[in-house]
Amino acid sequence: MSKWIVLCVCLLTQSLTLAQVVGIEFKEKGFLFSEAPTLSFLWPAKQAKATLIFIPGGEGRLGITPDRKNLGGFYGSTLKPLSDPTLSRGELNVVVFDSPIQLPGVEYPTSRQSSEHLLRIESVVRHFKDQFGLPVWIMGHSNGAVSITEFYKMLQKSKKEDLIEGAIYSSARMGSNFNDKTRLPILFLGHEREQCPKSLPSSAKMVFEQQQKTNPSKTEFIMIKGGEAQPQNPCSSGFHMFYGAGEEAYTAIEKFIFGPRS
Repeated sequence: MSKWIVLCVCLLTQSLTLAQVVGIEFKEKGFLFSEAPTLSFLWPAKQAKATLIFIPGGEGRLGITPDRKNLGGFYGSTLKPLSDPTLSRGELNVVVFDSPIQLPGVEYPTSRQSSEHLLRIESVVRHFKDQFGLPVWIMGHSNGAVSITEFYKMLQKSKKEDLIEGAIYSSARMGSNFNDKTRLPILFLGHEREQCPKSLPSSAKMVFEQQQKTNPSKTEFIMIKGGEAQPQNPCSSGFHMFYGAGEEAYTAIEKFIFGPRS
């Protein structure tokens, strides 16, 4: 009997360390709210000390399916290594949030300010905070920066700011900002050769400088320098997506969260 117990424990431990898609029930009710669960892709870390939840840019819907085993591109080169001790400290569980609904925006993605979207982010944050019992950081890239700034403002209104430990504001869409009552560690990431006119580093630098004046928590601005351009839309490829500079980006992220290695 004891051998079976050991086997079950081993299988459970193994399953918790494999990449997987996690479906999170959305219980909130509202006019025109979708009842679809929120699917998130998880790379768990064996020696995790925190969890990073990533909110994608674009229209927010990656189309992750329950049978998905891995994610490539930006996700595989910049996020996945944070959970892998052969490439980094391997101390972050990494979660990629996938919206079941499109989050459009012509001049500005106002859909990312919607109650449904922000409540879905909250449900995902709570799920993984409860599952792992570890501090949660949120990261928004491009349009995803709108999501995390609006999410934090929602937490401020409901006095739930302690739900998250800090934020990564990455290649941010111009117009996304934190207010002067923000009390949160924030890492600002941009690329010095950014080619997307909607995500200029100069705009992010202004948000950073304002936070330096009013936010008593740790803030830092890191300019990514490496990588290369690609012959696609500059707002979804190349320097904007840290193409060829994933290591530079994830090293900056883990250093900000955990501090320099001893």
